[in-house]
Amino acid sequence: MMLGLEPQLRATLLGLAQTRCVDYIRRQPPMAGREDLAYVVVGSVATGLVTSASSIDIAVMADKDAFKALTQDPAWNGERPWDAFIDGASLKYYCVAYDQVEQGLRELRDSYVYYYGSAVIIHDPTGKCAEFMANVRSALPDLRRQRLEGKLDMLRRRFSAMEAAFRYRDVMAAAAICVEMVTLAIKVTALLDDVPFDPRSQLFLGGLAGRVGYQVEGIIRKLIGHIGELEYLGQTADTAAFRFPARMVELINILSDEARSQGFEVGLEKPDPRCAEV
Repeated sequence: MMLGLEPQLRATLLGLAQTRCVDYIRRQPPMAGREDLAYVVVGSVATGLVTSASSIDIAVMADKDAFKALTQDPAWNGERPWDAFIDGASLKYYCVAYDQVEQGLRELRDSYVYYYGSAVIIHDPTGKCAEFMANVRSALPDLRRQRLEGKLDMLRRRFSAMEAAFRYRDVMAAAAICVEMVTLAIKVTALLDDVPFDPRSQLFLGGLAGRVGYQVEGIIRKLIGHIGELEYLGQTADTAAFRFPARMVELINILSDEARSQGFEVGLEKPDPRCAEV
């Protein structure tokens, strides 16, 4: 399965971001008059996972002092993005400090890697953003390794928690763990294929857009269907009737074999809590 992308639309929205959106944002408080800020396109327009429903997402990058000044401005919008429409396109923009991004990357947050690992710089008067993004990109291979090995390890470990929930016939716990495991499996698949994925939107489509994703999509669809069988947990003594565990073992083995073939470690000595789904 390949995600249906619209490269011409991406080019159009990226061009609009460069020619119109930055000028618009630079006129708005609290950014107005500041020449120490950088502007980068993030999200689907940056990664290429753009569709007709995509917005133009722009991060206004600031150093610690500038960010502190921005947050003290009465026009500050808190942690929420500002919204506007430019030439019929939806624009969302927000401010973020460089050290916030560094912290998010150290914590292996999927959203930070997605947004800033593929960011496109469109205005950088001081050159600091270009240097920062170069450092981010140089760190991406190691971030990929840490995330892939940690998530695969977490997936394997969560299997035992799922079995315990089944034994105690805890429907809610079993359902939550099953959804968590499917989510982890999709993210591991995306990391094996080294394709960008938005952890908050289009995870199924984007995460399965590569070679391994094409191979395991059918299994993952069946796993999602098997979660519905939990409706009968507690009403029957035969927990073997639930097909999710056996199908998940099949998927974990495929992903583990692929990880080994790519030179990744399978089965860490201790879990990496940064890779847990929260």
